[in-house]
Amino acid sequence: MTGTMKAVVKTAAGDENLELRTVPIPQIGPRDILVRVKAAAVCGTDVHIRHWNDWAKNRMNPPVVIGHEFSGEVVEIGADVRSVRVGDRVSSESHISCNNCQICHEGNRHVCPNTKAIGVHRDGCFAEYISIPEEIAFVYNDPSLPWEQLALMEPFGVSVHGMLDVPLETRSVAIIGAGPLGAMGILIAKKAGAARVIVLEPNAERAAAAKARGADYVIDPTACDPVEAVRSLTDGYGPHVAVDFSGNAAGISAAMKYLRPEGQLTCVALPNKPISVDIAEFGYRGCSIRGIAGRRMYENWEQMRGLLTMGIDLSSIVSHQLPLDQFAEGLTLTETGKACKCILLP
Repeated sequence: MTGTMKAVVKTAAGDENLELRTVPIPQIGPRDILVRVKAAAVCGTDVHIRHWNDWAKNRMNPPVVIGHEFSGEVVEIGADVRSVRVGDRVSSESHISCNNCQICHEGNRHVCPNTKAIGVHRDGCFAEYISIPEEIAFVYNDPSLPWEQLALMEPFGVSVHGMLDVPLETRSVAIIGAGPLGAMGILIAKKAGAARVIVLEPNAERAAAAKARGADYVIDPTACDPVEAVRSLTDGYGPHVAVDFSGNAAGISAAMKYLRPEGQLTCVALPNKPISVDIAEFGYRGCSIRGIAGRRMYENWEQMRGLLTMGIDLSSIVSHQLPLDQFAEGLTLTETGKACKCILLP
């Protein structure tokens, strides 16, 4: 396909430098597909790119079309594409692994050291069209799932990875932070059969939404001692699993204290400063810490497919929908925490 399209471009290094530009429609190679973007979700990573923090500065070489969470319709396929057809409804993995290194060969593509990301290393989805390799397309042709929810598959996969890293059925789980990923975590925990879901969230609006999504208990960790509060809800032993979606140092430190012996702390978010930890006490209780990076490729995608088939409802995660030319407002809503998930519509 030839022609031009509208796209949000990080035009140069530095704070801001984002413009809605007219650019050529991307051309595809023999193993690529061209997708007409129907919905694109704003991520905290896009905010980092906007303000050019160290993460963005160390990875990007503008100009680049930003955005990496989307859904759309396949409009063109390369000559060697076999598993995707024109007309398919797709979402996408955002990471492109090399498939050649030892880490990939060991089945750990999600932490491939040679990973490239759409919207970071190559043009992304805040545009009318995007080209992606066939191998990262997630085909989901059930039309009952709206485009804006299909656009959530990339972050949904992160939450699935974090929540299902250990079995939750009949177990108690503490979820730290009820932002977009934590909100999805609540839905996953309930669907996975968790016996007790405890959410720690200081924001009153997000706390109320957590309760509405099925949390059994919601605690404001700034209004009480979270260690005592969580233990009191778990017969004094603490939860079997604690999953951090906040990156808050105090929240993570508290979880290490209230976690049940032989429990697991799963860290999805990244703290912005070092955390002081009494490893001796934590280790004596036989507890473990697990870091979560992206989505297991492609195990988590098939788990997502199963959860969708089971009827998990992501509609409450979408709080705002804006036209693409209002991308700046979408970024601000995300940055200020006024949106759960903001969807841009090209």
